[in-house]
Amino acid sequence: MTAKAKISNAPAKRGRPSGRSAAETRAMLIKAAERHFNSRPYPDVSMEQIAKTAGFSGPAIYNHFASKDDLFMAAIKQRMFNYNRTISQAVAIDGSWKDKFGSLLDAVRPLQGPESGFQTISGAVMNRLRDNPAKFDELRDLREESAAVFRGLVKEATQCGDLPENLDPIIAGDLLMAMTVGAINTVSFYHPEASDMDAIFGAFKGLLHIRN
Repeated sequence: MTAKAKISNAPAKRGRPSGRSAAETRAMLIKAAERHFNSRPYPDVSMEQIAKTAGFSGPAIYNHFASKDDLFMAAIKQRMFNYNRTISQAVAIDGSWKDKFGSLLDAVRPLQGPESGFQTISGAVMNRLRDNPAKFDELRDLREESAAVFRGLVKEATQCGDLPENLDPIIAGDLLMAMTVGAINTVSFYHPEASDMDAIFGAFKGLLHIRN
């Protein structure tokens, strides 16, 4: 057997799947990371598990992310960016604040519920922000972008007389966001069937007198 033949029969290195660009490789790793961060507490997730899910050897993942925190940051930034884009587009319609909020609820429904893992990963974000706020300033900025949408809805509701004039729009907006994200996910934990999501979103709209 020639030296050339020996080389051709050697197992391929798994630093990057064949035919994948660096950007595609990062996207695969982020997707795998989100799956793991969604399904178990942050301390229980390992870089080796994520690498295996994405089809890499363990050490190869460090060619793209220096640490688990870095990969976590990338995964959460992607999710929060998608969420912010979704809600911003949803409220960019003509109509009352109730019309806009109804549109927002319809838009975020696929992003929430038991199968989305949103509850698990949201808790991890809060813990990381608390433990190392300076390092995760970007997450705080993305959270503020989300909050701005809900605060805008509260301002419109106040201007049209649906909410009291002395209501603090920042606090009220943050509460509306917390209800939309936290409350829906908490209730979906106790009512985990896919069909329950219709009732959960319907009840939420009903409590705020928002028609479908």
